[in-house]
Amino acid sequence: MAYSRNNDATAADINRDRLFATGTFKNVWQGRYISGARTGQACVAKEFKSSSVFEDHYFQEELNIIDRAQYIIDNWHAANIVNRRILMSRPQIWQYRRNGRKALVEPFILNFQKFNSNTGWIPNSRDSWCEAMQALSHFSYHITGGQFLLCDLQGGTHGDVFILSDPVIMSASYSCGPGDLGPKGIHAFFRRHQCTRFCDTRWIKPRSSAKSEFSKRRGTTMVSRVPTRQTRLSLARRTR
Repeated sequence: MAYSRNNDATAADINRDRLFATGTFKNVWQGRYISGARTGQACVAKEFKSSSVFEDHYFQEELNIIDRAQYIIDNWHAANIVNRRILMSRPQIWQYRRNGRKALVEPFILNFQKFNSNTGWIPNSRDSWCEAMQALSHFSYHITGGQFLLCDLQGGTHGDVFILSDPVIMSASYSCGPGDLGPKGIHAFFRRHQCTRFCDTRWIKPRSSAKSEFSKRRGTTMVSRVPTRQTRLSLARRTR
């Protein structure tokens, strides 16, 4: 895939002595690849906070979201809207050799920042990348005929390239995981969306005058929340 960033590795050492970051739904641990083309480079392992982390459903759902986001990004580039590249960071499901626990592993992203949330939050300081990301969200709704909205856009800039990681997709059918707030979430997002110079006036928007049911917040709003549980462990790519 031309517009993606991949592991290109088969094993990694993950430092479990210190939590690197935590989000609404996942904990993040940092490590380094020890086998493959990226040997020596930094990576991250993302684990669900749910006690049901051994269930394939949660991981497969995450990969399905990434696949749909990739489709949107590929179409974004085909439309030639901006002259900069947006790459989708594509994690893989790996397993710890010691305990069999699963994690989503992907290359580490420098200069991490967030450009919008699934409730329509955007940062106060807005540069050209921020404007492009708001347009990407709007474009996603248009290109899918109003069925999906790519949002919660975050990642890191590397010159004229942006690496997108861990996005949310909201749908008309609540089919895209816990960050999918459905049609009401899509309406809430667009009530707060302000088109930028990269948006096209022909792009569709949802028609609704209803008051938003979701408060605007920087973090990811989930339709359900699940609890937490838990050395240096070795991760290997899961073969399927």
